Amino acid sequence: MTAMAKLRREKRRAVTVFVIFAFLSLGINFTLSGIGSVVKAIDDFSHIGNVEFVAQGVTVENLTHFGEVVNYLYFDEGKVKLNGRDYTALIGYGRFKVPDVKSSSKGVYVLAFPATKRGDKIEINGRDYTVLGSYYYLMSKPMVLTMERGHYLYAFMRCNDTRALAEFLMSHAKVRYFNVYRKGHIPYLDELGNIRNFVMSFFYLLLGAALLVKVLVTIAHIRGSTRDVGILKALGLPDSFVFTLFVGDYLIVALLGYIAGIVPGMLLGSSFNIFLNIPLTLKPNYTYPIKFDALVLLGIVLMVSLPYLYVSRIKTIDALRFVPKKFSLLHFLLVFFVAFLAASSAYFSLVGIEKLANFNAPFNVWAMGGPSKIVQLPGEKVGYLSGQSVDGITTEVYFFNYTSVFQKTLISGRWFEGPNEAVVEVGLTRKLHLKVGDTIRATLLGVTKTYRVVGISDAFFYNHRALFLPREPFVEPTMDFMTVENPEEVKAELEAQGLRVYTLDDLKRMNQQNLMLFKTPVYAVILVTFLVSVFAVFMMIYLEIEGNEKIYAILKAIGIPDSHVEREFLSRTVPSAIAGSLLALLPSMRLGYYIGNILLPVNLSLGDALKVLPLLSVLYVIYALFTVFIVRRVMKKLDVVKALRA
Repeated sequence: MTAMAKLRREKRRAVTVFVIFAFLSLGINFTLSGIGSVVKAIDDFSHIGNVEFVAQGVTVENLTHFGEVVNYLYFDEGKVKLNGRDYTALIGYGRFKVPDVKSSSKGVYVLAFPATKRGDKIEINGRDYTVLGSYYYLMSKPMVLTMERGHYLYAFMRCNDTRALAEFLMSHAKVRYFNVYRKGHIPYLDELGNIRNFVMSFFYLLLGAALLVKVLVTIAHIRGSTRDVGILKALGLPDSFVFTLFVGDYLIVALLGYIAGIVPGMLLGSSFNIFLNIPLTLKPNYTYPIKFDALVLLGIVLMVSLPYLYVSRIKTIDALRFVPKKFSLLHFLLVFFVAFLAASSAYFSLVGIEKLANFNAPFNVWAMGGPSKIVQLPGEKVGYLSGQSVDGITTEVYFFNYTSVFQKTLISGRWFEGPNEAVVEVGLTRKLHLKVGDTIRATLLGVTKTYRVVGISDAFFYNHRALFLPREPFVEPTMDFMTVENPEEVKAELEAQGLRVYTLDDLKRMNQQNLMLFKTPVYAVILVTFLVSVFAVFMMIYLEIEGNEKIYAILKAIGIPDSHVEREFLSRTVPSAIAGSLLALLPSMRLGYYIGNILLPVNLSLGDALKVLPLLSVLYVIYALFTVFIVRRVMKKLDVVKALRA
């Protein structure tokens, strides 16, 4: 009751704390709920079967020797039109046991295409069809079931011997895609974990800064009111009551703020899949974030309760003898150090990622499509397999010629010259702590083979974590890289042929757009962190003037201007801000480097630190203006008569 009464008197500060922790909760639960929904969808899918692939040259009858085929589709990739918009889809004859649907002469069924519903009209190759049903399915492209049999086979099956199946496909088929769900390993789960850790790092920075600043301010509050603590103890009140009086109000507000953001964050996260480009509304996974929320709530309670130890150590006699003192420079220094450490770490992680957005490549047109069309193009033809594994990490494998234009991307070593040699992108080498000369175990189509790393590349495929191998006969070329004089004209011409085409400028624009996903949480963390620091400065100035109100009342009574008090606090806030930011600079660079490398192979240099110095100068001026504003506001509210009578 005491804490609640205190909250009613200090509504504005309570609202500030509430908003900070509600924002934290919203961001954390949005991130975790979105990732949890993806994990749940993949996990549910992996329980239906254990092998998923796309190949040419095999039939469903061939596959029955290796297990039960759950779902299959003989397809060709093409365009469908719905509500005036064109979509790329897999179109063909198929049968799916999960969900229970098959091709029909009465119309079409669609999967992984949430924009459609039963009864819609959909145009395929100039002919209109009626949608008989639209179903959820975990696939990156929509599938349309017609009576026309395509050239490629998509299959999802329960395979009894994945190695035997892989060896059969290597000998008899051309494989475009192959994923194995086995022994609890879900493809790309490690990548989802990287995304989660990367985004959550920003929220943890903010959470840590908010909690540490709150602890520092609370201890400063108790220290400034030591005599009051002594009186309460002399009256026989327990330490728990004293603690509740000084800390309980904001602990309650922090917990309520965090709890208030849990449900909205979960709902938003399960409704918007921002992590993978899957055109699906995913099923909510509310259990995934709960364990993290429990740990965060426990951390809030433990951290904010730390001042209880300080209260319990205060002796009654010493407290009654205590004379209020000014907060030392160290108190302000700690606040600014914590704030700048959190904000600068987020900033430097972004700087490292921004460097990767400005890449160079040995081509200016990248075309993707069916092998029959790719082989007719000029340039270098490359095979591709996704969802493969390198030493337990899911990655993508590109199959190049022994002589390749991508030799220009090497940063160490050489290009491969034999079938058992490999080139690894720099991000994967950092993740696995590899260097030239090391060996890796790559699992292709379920078969594991050992390769020697002969080169390291800074190409930009798959978050810089791809593997480059020599061409294999069982992987057809589905990509082409070329250098032309008029890339935009070539792009338009190839797109008219049904190919997916990107120019180098397109890729750079896409990288800049993806960078905005990183910038949003970073800027939010930086902004809120500085708001937390301003809140802390306000509280420390307010508490010092309140704890020594008679002294400041006398200054006002004898005509000393408020500018005298402003200079007094400016002499502590500005030097503390300067020292705190400079002390935090190098540690924050290291922390930012670590956070950035969770997702991408970032690089930072001392020059990056020097570039922020002009910005820091602006922040010092802002902090000085805030200090003046706060002092004037607090001094204006000081009742001189009441303070002198106290």
